[in-house]
Amino acid sequence: MTRGQSRWVNVIIIALVVILRSPTLLPSMYTGDEGYYGAGANEILDGGTVYRTAVDTKPPGMYYIYAGVFWVVGKNNLFAVHLLAIFVVATTALVLRRIGARVADEWAGAWSGIGYIVFLHAYRPDDTLGANSEIFASLPLALSVLAFLQGQKKPALGLMFLSGALVGVATLIRQPSAVTLGAMLGCLAYGWLIPRTHSFARVLAAGSGVVIGFIAVIAALAWYYQLQGNLHDAYLWAWAFAIRYVGSETTFAYVLKRLVTVHLAVILLSGLLWYFGIWQVVETLRCFWRRKPVPPEAILLVLWFGLSYLAIFVGWRFPGHYHLPVLPPLSILAGEAFSRFVAQQRRSAQPSWRWIRTGIIGAAALPAIGFLIVAFIVRTQTLEFLPTVQLIVKETRPNDRIFVWGSRPQLYSFSGRRMATRFISCSHLVGVYAHRPREVRAKAESVIPGVWAMFQADWEAHPPALIIDMSTVDQFWSPHPMTRYPVLRAYLPGYRVEGVINGETIYRRL
Repeated sequence: MTRGQSRWVNVIIIALVVILRSPTLLPSMYTGDEGYYGAGANEILDGGTVYRTAVDTKPPGMYYIYAGVFWVVGKNNLFAVHLLAIFVVATTALVLRRIGARVADEWAGAWSGIGYIVFLHAYRPDDTLGANSEIFASLPLALSVLAFLQGQKKPALGLMFLSGALVGVATLIRQPSAVTLGAMLGCLAYGWLIPRTHSFARVLAAGSGVVIGFIAVIAALAWYYQLQGNLHDAYLWAWAFAIRYVGSETTFAYVLKRLVTVHLAVILLSGLLWYFGIWQVVETLRCFWRRKPVPPEAILLVLWFGLSYLAIFVGWRFPGHYHLPVLPPLSILAGEAFSRFVAQQRRSAQPSWRWIRTGIIGAAALPAIGFLIVAFIVRTQTLEFLPTVQLIVKETRPNDRIFVWGSRPQLYSFSGRRMATRFISCSHLVGVYAHRPREVRAKAESVIPGVWAMFQADWEAHPPALIIDMSTVDQFWSPHPMTRYPVLRAYLPGYRVEGVINGETIYRRL
């Protein structure tokens, strides 16, 4: 690849990111997860404490990222958040390009970066366009792998420590990112046991550096929370709750349905990437079983992909965005196989190459174009909550608290009114999570014991001026009217119905 070609690859990568994520730069583009992050970030800026005055299922990294953006440019400035997401996605693709060039060649690296961008945006926009944890965690993970590969080459314990620390950062953004640590340690063990390219002392030192770097990041945050006095709360919500949530009840029929309608759909829409990625995995494993030399970096990529793929199955619910963390290693593997495939086709000069090339372009372009069209269509539906926000602002004072019965955290963040209770979503009270079977949601059983006592303590400390009842409009909450729950029902006599807006019933304190 010439220097001019290399520059053009960078231009293409950046241009593709901007084009495919351009709907997020429009004022009416908004996705659901951003409401949770925004509500948590605003609580931090208002003097609250993560996991004590604002609780949700997610690790703290995203709340701090949003809080940092809001602190610089103002609360709820999602345009700035989306700009940051564009930068993160573009940088991740460029890092993947660098990794691909290191393990194969420049063209493999180029196809890795381009493949990541195109197929990151090949599924539903509400799953892939959000500035969510999967997007932000991918950058430190890609950097960690790059640092690991460089540290293996030198060797350099400082780079190994940095690699582990970056995995720690990614884990604080998205918990399953920790599986990448296993891929690195597996790669080191392979280098010692199979090709014997690493001595035991070197493997022990490198592995220790990776693990210590990972622990250092987690321990630093734990120490900070200990000083804040909310270390136990952080453990309860960021770890214990997450374990109980993914292990909570489901049904075989629901799992099978999600496998077909989501998991299989994602793979088919990104079929070109999966085809070449799996091809490369098979080639690597074939060489391994035939006892042919397999470089440690090839084993690292296979382990990274395999462990990331297995993480999709945690909880057996398969949301579309759970598939995004698989794309970095899959893109590198596919880039390597695709580069080799293109070189072979050009050398053979087969007449069918023109048709093959057309088919490949179509398989890559059609999902991305369809994605972009759908994104521009659905964007007008993403700010339908604003009339309710305007009513809240009109009917309350800045220091008033509000309570949303349901799961609509954007009403908190966009209205600028603090939560009356610590629960960003009432799903934590009754187990009404979107990716659970209907019959399980209908049981109204919380995953964490004692949540209603927490709710009651918060309500008594600062009763809300308004209650916004989503059960009258949200299909997930219609089986869960407020009167179903004794603790909440006991407070309702102190409120009157103020009106209905967007189908949501508004109650005002007497």
